[in-house]
Amino acid sequence: MNTINLGNFRLDFQPHFIKLKINEGYHFDARAFTQCQTLKTEIYGNLKIGLLLSNDVEADYSIDPLFLVKYRETMERHFQWIIIVSNRKPDFMNYKYISRLTSIPCKFVRNYKSLDQDSSIAS
Repeated sequence: MNTINLGNFRLDFQPHFIKLKINEGYHFDARAFTQCQTLKTEIYGNLKIGLLLSNDVEADYSIDPLFLVKYRETMERHFQWIIIVSNRKPDFMNYKYISRLTSIPCKFVRNYKSLDQDSSIAS
């Protein structure tokens, strides 16, 4: 479909999921989430889709887990699953926050090859 670069993060819209990449030095917070949610709704409507978070190994960024509390119900209404592809320890911690603070099925994999071997969550 389309890729939109909002400067601080990029969204790649696929038929059944969105790929989110946070750009170097950016802090992903509630404001960023609302931007993503607005675009998601414009493109997919209320359809529940997947969310794939993937970032460059060298990228230094942060995620504010508080938006998971504030927008938990919205996330649960709009996202069918969340997969984080990363080798970074902070990303694993973000995975832990998501899996504990929402009821959305979540998965953490270190590379795309791992994802191909067990893609049951994305089915």
